[in-house]
Amino acid sequence: MPFLNSLPENTPRRLIKVIVRTIHLVAIAGFFGNAMTGSYETVYTTMTLVSGAVLTLMEASSGWVWFVQLRGVFLFIKLLILLLIHIYPNATVAGLIAVIALSGFISHAPSWIRYFSMRHWQVVHSKEDLLG
Repeated sequence: MPFLNSLPENTPRRLIKVIVRTIHLVAIAGFFGNAMTGSYETVYTTMTLVSGAVLTLMEASSGWVWFVQLRGVFLFIKLLILLLIHIYPNATVAGLIAVIALSGFISHAPSWIRYFSMRHWQVVHSKEDLLG
């Protein structure tokens, strides 16, 4: 098929990431809705955890540099906030708002912010950027 042959090589991976990210957004919306209403539907918790883990694995598979870029560091901050929510359940709504705000910021920030490496104190897109 001429159309499929004209697509970039990373199209299937990109499409999978878009699908998983969409599932994750639906799951987070349900999880947040539960927190707002004081109900508890395990399906949203499970969907959030599984889709978040898949997204993390997909991002981390690009290499170790992801872990020191701000986009990776923000993940650790969000996980810390989620741990605090687990310890202090009364802070659930505020904590989830913080997680959503951090997610929105880092996903829409310019690349010089997302790819800034806390370890190297410069913008790093790949390990090749560090070789000079």
